Amino acid sequence: MDKIERLQTELQNSYDLVAEEYARQFYDELDRKPFDRKMLDWFIDKVDGVGTICDLGCGSGHIANYLHDRDLEVCGVDLSLGTSKQAQKLNPNITFQQGDMISLNNFADNSFGGIAAFYSIIHVPRSLVADALREMQRVLRSRGVLLLTFHIGQQTHRLEEWFDKKVFLDFHFFETAQMKDYLLTAGFELEEAIERDPYPDIEVQTRRAYLFAKKP
Repeated sequence: MDKIERLQTELQNSYDLVAEEYARQFYDELDRKPFDRKMLDWFIDKVDGVGTICDLGCGSGHIANYLHDRDLEVCGVDLSLGTSKQAQKLNPNITFQQGDMISLNNFADNSFGGIAAFYSIIHVPRSLVADALREMQRVLRSRGVLLLTFHIGQQTHRLEEWFDKKVFLDFHFFETAQMKDYLLTAGFELEEAIERDPYPDIEVQTRRAYLFAKKP
């Protein structure tokens, strides 16, 4: 097993361990985050009802649920089978499956009208970010929209215990200009980049970025 395979296995196993508690803690977080809802509403306007929308790195599926409740055709994909099962349990009207954003082999070219990737790129090693974005670009339809969110910074935060479970997770932070470069390298057209300060007492106190990009 090479280094990347080991990291992906550790990531998957870690989220499998915390999947139930993760869903309990985060499934309703959009209720407390009006700016995130505003960004998703803007995303909905941009995709304009064209094609299936993929919640990539879906976690417990709360993003997919928000989009589904607004009449979009949605699916969810997550590296963790345990997390995907929790998402399916919580959102029985949406299809969720296991998948790796570095290699979206289960999906053909031009499969989706849009991709919402909320804080999922943060687990991708920096050396593979452009590759992951190329996969997203590949599975998007022409003029398909990507909404990509991440924590702003240059550090990598390693987590070894979460919800009283032993885990091995790396959280990579990115500068907005750096992520723009990754998106351009992957063949996207940039549309908007928005940053915000964290909500006090609601979330980890990091500055956040929301990037909208489009496949040519």
